[in-house]
Amino acid sequence: MTWADFIRGAGNVSIILVIAGGVAYVGDRVGHQVGRRRLTLFGIRPRYTSTIIAVATGVVIALVVTLVAILASQQVKTAFFRLSALNSQIATLQQREQQLEAKVANGRLVLPTGELITPFRLILLQSQSESQRERQLKAFYTEAVKYINATYPSWGLRPYLIPHNVDKTLHDFLNDPALQGELAQSNVMVTAVSDQNLFANDAFHFSLNAVPDVRVLSRGQLVAQIDIPGNSGANINIALRELFAHVTINAEYAHMPPYLATYVQPTELVPDVSQMQQMLGRGGLYYLTAYAADDIYPHTGAISIAIVLVPQRSR
Repeated sequence: MTWADFIRGAGNVSIILVIAGGVAYVGDRVGHQVGRRRLTLFGIRPRYTSTIIAVATGVVIALVVTLVAILASQQVKTAFFRLSALNSQIATLQQREQQLEAKVANGRLVLPTGELITPFRLILLQSQSESQRERQLKAFYTEAVKYINATYPSWGLRPYLIPHNVDKTLHDFLNDPALQGELAQSNVMVTAVSDQNLFANDAFHFSLNAVPDVRVLSRGQLVAQIDIPGNSGANINIALRELFAHVTINAEYAHMPPYLATYVQPTELVPDVSQMQQMLGRGGLYYLTAYAADDIYPHTGAISIAIVLVPQRSR
């Protein structure tokens, strides 16, 4: 329990105490006045009449306060009328949480969240009409479903079931203000990605992801660079893996989608790997540098790089 929760709870208790004290005081004063005037109710003795009226006054005040609280607060209304249903919902969610925790602990993860799940993608062009985009998106969705149900059941996942409201979902996707804003600036690439961690025997789920199809890296642009000390037992293959990791990070920073930035493809190595290893066996310091081999867009689907190993010049 946090301090904010404690203070909120103490405040609520204080309000209840003040209201209870006020109700008791008003009830007592009303009963006292009735007793002084020796009023009777249905022929009952004044002493009992004052007690009945005092109690009734307290009940009416408490009822009015309760009704006001119910009308003014959704939380109070829930506490009075939906507490049982809320407890049942909490129990269901707790059970679901336990099942998910057991799945994470013991299940076999087949696809992580945000994984590209089809080898093909869709490009929505600025020059297309709305109807053309809608036809293309429906065709892409249909092909994606066919690919998913032909591929992933063999991975241990249950087939994807097309929802009944798929036409509305695709229409809403195309007319999303963010997507419309991106189309006003550039073409847009649409891909199918996993929208949650999928474990063995899960029903397949996926979502459509849209990103501006703009150039993220220019041909010849330096993408990543690491320093390697020569004659230190350095292994060029380990150094290349480290360089690839930096390429991925910098490509994501340049707005390449994460599920594509991991696809690093070296197209040229200068010199070749064996010669690089020989160079590292000598003394001195070296730069291992990755340059963009081509203009890189999201639709290219990978980061093609040229890698160069050169000695650092002494100052």
